[in-house]
Amino acid sequence: MKKQYKGSYLSYMTFYFFAYFAMAAFTCVLPVYLTDIGKTAGEMSFIVSASSCFSLALGPLIGYLCDRTQRPRLISCLLMAGMGGSAMAFAFFRETWALFLLQGAAMSFFGAAQPVSEQLAANAPYRYGVLRIWGTFGYALGAQAAGLTIQIFPGPVLFSVAALTSALAAAGVAAMGGQGMPGGQRERTAGEKRLPLAFFLHNPAFLLYILISFLVMGCSGVNNTYLPLLLQDFGVSMGKVGTVLSVGTLVEVPVILFSNKFMDRFSSKTLLMTITGIFTLQYLLYAVASGPWGVIIPLILLKAIATTLLMMLNLKVVRNLVMSNLVTVALSIVNACNGLGSIFLQNAGGAFADRFPLQTLYTALTGLALLTLLLSLFLRVEDREKVFA
Repeated sequence: MKKQYKGSYLSYMTFYFFAYFAMAAFTCVLPVYLTDIGKTAGEMSFIVSASSCFSLALGPLIGYLCDRTQRPRLISCLLMAGMGGSAMAFAFFRETWALFLLQGAAMSFFGAAQPVSEQLAANAPYRYGVLRIWGTFGYALGAQAAGLTIQIFPGPVLFSVAALTSALAAAGVAAMGGQGMPGGQRERTAGEKRLPLAFFLHNPAFLLYILISFLVMGCSGVNNTYLPLLLQDFGVSMGKVGTVLSVGTLVEVPVILFSNKFMDRFSSKTLLMTITGIFTLQYLLYAVASGPWGVIIPLILLKAIATTLLMMLNLKVVRNLVMSNLVTVALSIVNACNGLGSIFLQNAGGAFADRFPLQTLYTALTGLALLTLLLSLFLRVEDREKVFA
C-alpha cells in the first residue's frame, strides 16, 4: 500500500491541499488576531512583513540547494515541517519582535517551498492544473476554517490547525516519487555549466519583470493584510469574512483546471497586462465601495483570479527567460524580490493606515497598480516553451 501511494496522484493531492490549507489558516485572519491582542496597524504591518525579510535570503538559497542537490522533495518536506513548528510557537508569544521572527520563519518556509512545488507540478506525470487545483480547495477550506476558528475558539487553536496541516503537507511531499527534479539531471551544455548567476543582471526583460512583480506582489500583500479589516469596518463578522475569502478562492478553480487551454496560447505580455489590469480594477472598486457588497463582489470575482494568474505567469515567464539549469534559482529570486516589495509596501501601508482611512489606502494601491499596467507595455518575452500543455 505504501508503494502504491509513493509517487501517486494522491501524494501530490495531499501535499497541495494541506500546504495551502496551512497557509490560509495561518495568514487569512492573522491581521484580526494581531488587532485583537492589541497590535496597532503599524505593528501589524511590521509583523506581517517579516516573511518578506526572511525570504530575501531563504528563497534564493533554497532554489540554489534544489538545483544543486536535486533533492527538492526532501527540502520541501523539511520546509513544511519548519512552517508547522513556527506556526505552533507563534501561539505562545505576544511580544512584537517574537511575533515578527516567528511569522517570518513560518511564511518564508512556505514561500521557499512554493517555487519548488510549482516546478514539481509542472514536471509531474500529471497535468499541472489537476494537481494545483487541490491547493485552491485547501486554501478555500483553510480560509473558512480560520474565520470560524478565531470566532469560536481562543486564538492559539488557529495556529495548532496550521501546524497540523503543515505536518500532513510534509508527509505528502515526502511521498511524491523519487528525489530528483524531473528533467533536472539531463546532460547540460558547457555553456550552461559555466553560466554565472550574474546572467540575471544582464537580462533586461528579466529585470523589468522583477520590477513589475515587485510592485504587484507588494500591493497584493498589503491587500491581503487589510482586506479582512476593511470588511470588518463595513460590519462583516469574522465567520462571514472567512466564508467570503473561501468562496473567492474557489473562483480560481476553472482558471487552474483549464490553464492548459489558455496559458500557452496567449503571450506573456498579454497575460501580464490582463493581470495588472485586474489588480487595478480590484483596488479601485475597494476604494470607492459604499457598503460591504461593494467589497465582497470584486473580492469574489477578481482577487483570487488575479493572484493565481500571476503565480502561473511567473512559471511561464521565468522558464522562457532563463536557462533550464537556473529556473528554480530564478523563481526564488523573483519570490525574494517580491518579498522586498512586501517589506516596503507593508510597512508603508501600515504607516498610511495609522493616519488615513483604509479606503484612502486602496486609492494609493490603485495608483501603484496602474503604474504596473503601464510598465507591462514594455515587457518582451519570446514564448518558446510550452509549460501548461
